[in-house]
This record gives sequence, structure tokens and C-alpha cells, in this order.
Amino acid sequence: MNYNEFKLVKIEEVTYGVRIFSFEGDVPPYKPGNFFLIRLAGEDGTKIFRPFSSATHPSEHGLRFCVKKHTNASLAMEGAPASFAPMKKNSTFTELLWKLRVGNTTEIDGPYGIFTLDENDGERVFIAGGTGIAPLRSMIMQTILEEKRAHLFHSASNLSSLIYSDEMQLYEEKNQNFRFFPAVTREEMPHDWQGIHGRLTVETIAQKLGTLSGKTFYLCGPKEMIASLVKGLEASGVHKEKIKKEEWG
Repeated sequence: MNYNEFKLVKIEEVTYGVRIFSFEGDVPPYKPGNFFLIRLAGEDGTKIFRPFSSATHPSEHGLRFCVKKHTNASLAMEGAPASFAPMKKNSTFTELLWKLRVGNTTEIDGPYGIFTLDENDGERVFIAGGTGIAPLRSMIMQTILEEKRAHLFHSASNLSSLIYSDEMQLYEEKNQNFRFFPAVTREEMPHDWQGIHGRLTVETIAQKLGTLSGKTFYLCGPKEMIASLVKGLEASGVHKEKIKKEEWG
């Protein structure tokens, strides 16, 4: 591991228990979808780390991470890739992260991970659950730069938890090859709500897309949600090699 010092330059309170931490430092080359290790010192001086997917595109300055705070949460529930080594449940790390203030420095190592775009893709479908939008944001930016067709389904329990929704709506307005389908599962929505209300299903996705064929699917979110969607996609005839996933929980 090769940790470098980064400076915390911005903290955004996105919604209750969810923050975006922006860091500046010597960022190494990385790909959309990669994750980094953030290392902090505990109260006893012991250093602990957690992996977090970068929401930043390589063309942007610095690194940004979307983090959900939990008490007694698993590593994955904190928004970290489950493909990394599993860790015991605890809330110590996010508590330490929440104590950071703008101007503080921390150590970051990376990039890591294989959840990246296949350059041979044609049309891409991105499916996010909660903070799973983080790596997908970077992937979507890259897809738009490549001028490929893309669709985003972002599911969250309430409207305020649809992180980057304003940005995604702007992408949709400015790019005819990109479509955004927000989904709210729990909050009661107004009658003029044009997004999806309720649990996101493969049937709903197929209805919105018209067809599931000829597309590559990139999914990132809670394990239960991703497992259900992957099962449904495969049952609907989507080949396994056309389904890429990063899950947690």
C-alpha cells in the first residue's frame, strides 16, 4: 500500500446521515469505477482504513466520496465495495470521518478495483441504490464523453437521498443519448411525480427501456437489491458477461 496525504477541502451534507467529502492532493491516474482506501487514526492512535468508490471523474480535480453514516454498520453499509476484504461490523470509521473538518489532512491510497467500463460496450444501463451512485456518476460522465447511449435508474428511499439528481437531470436535458429514471421507494410522492414510485424491478426497467437486449448493465448498491436485479436480468435473457456489479451488505 502507498498512502499519500490529502487535504479535506469541502464537506457537503447531502441528506441526513449522508455526506460528500472532497479531497485535494496528488491524485494518481485512475478509471471511472475505481475505489480508494481512506486511512484515519483512532482515538488510541491505531490507524484503520476503509475503501470508498470515487464519485469523481478522472478529468475533475481532486477526489470525492459519498459516505453514509451508520451506527454499528458493516463496511459495506458505509458505502464501500464488497469486493474488498470483508470487515467486522462497527461504526468507528464513519464516526472518525464525521469528526473531520475542512482543512484537516488524511491518508488516501489507490486506485483499486475491477468495476470499470468495458470500452467495447454499445449501449449502457446504470442502476444505483442509494450511495451506489458514486462510481456510476464517474462512469456516466465517461459514457457521455464517448457519445454512447446510456440510461440511469437511481433508487432511494426518499427524494433527498437521490444524490446528484440535479446533475443527472441536467445531463438528460443536454444529451439526447442519456436518460434518467429516478425511483423513490418509501416517501409519498406528489401526484405530478414523473419518476418511478416503489421498488425498482426488472419489469419496470424493461418497460422504460423498451428492450433489455443489446445493452450492458452496471449495478451498484445494497447486496439484496443488486442480487434481486441480477437474478431478474439473467432470467430475462441478459447474458452474465453483460452484467457488471458492485454490491455491499
